[in-house]
Amino acid sequence: MAFIETDQEIQVYYEKIGKGRPIVFLHPPLMGHVAFLCQKDLADQAQLIFYDQRGHGQSGYKASPSLGQVFTDHAEDLRALIEQLRLSKPLLVGYSSGGLIALTYALRHSENIGGILLAGGFPCVASHLLRLEYQLGIQLMKNGNQDLLARLVAKANKNSKQEEQVMYDYARKADSHAVLDLYRAGPKADLTAQLWQLNQLPMRILYGSSDFYIKKHKQFFEPLAHTEIITVDRAFHQLPTHHYKVFNHLIMRFLRQLG
Repeated sequence: MAFIETDQEIQVYYEKIGKGRPIVFLHPPLMGHVAFLCQKDLADQAQLIFYDQRGHGQSGYKASPSLGQVFTDHAEDLRALIEQLRLSKPLLVGYSSGGLIALTYALRHSENIGGILLAGGFPCVASHLLRLEYQLGIQLMKNGNQDLLARLVAKANKNSKQEEQVMYDYARKADSHAVLDLYRAGPKADLTAQLWQLNQLPMRILYGSSDFYIKKHKQFFEPLAHTEIITVDRAFHQLPTHHYKVFNHLIMRFLRQLG
């Protein structure tokens, strides 16, 4: 088991496998690093870093002083991980709202990032259905129904009963306050006015063709000069799991394009 300690003295769990250019994976709320079980096959082509965000999985937790500070604190946890592992120009891969952490990090630490690839990413919550999804998460967590939410998330992402059990068990480990922090902070986050600062950063933004209420957020990324929007046919939101073959291919293609 490997940990780094952040500036706030939080123990953050990580796994590092493979060799080559580093890729750091950022999971959505509740899931922990097991959201990326299907990406471990890339270890023979790159160096992969999977970690549990604060309050998730095996990582420690410390509350942020305000909801407006939540993603900043997560971005600084990521900075500590990147610095202590001495990762040079990593590719950040964010799944769903994990992308908000990747974008926040890029806006704060543009000097040490190679590129960003987002699966179902958004810089703000601009969809009514996405806002409802956040509200559902908030209500379930507030009412002590983390077990139910863990079951729903695991079922939505699994490729097999074994994967479902692993994801369910790991989601139950999350600190309820940490998960609630992210669900409450998500709808309040809005990075759209700052995205122009990432105009020179290579980015790939992936959406499932049937992920209607998420892919509308592509409008915020389209003006950026070095950003490419990619639509995955016959896919919904769960690209890293249900469509891992094409997702993994797109990660490695982007990594080669970065040089």
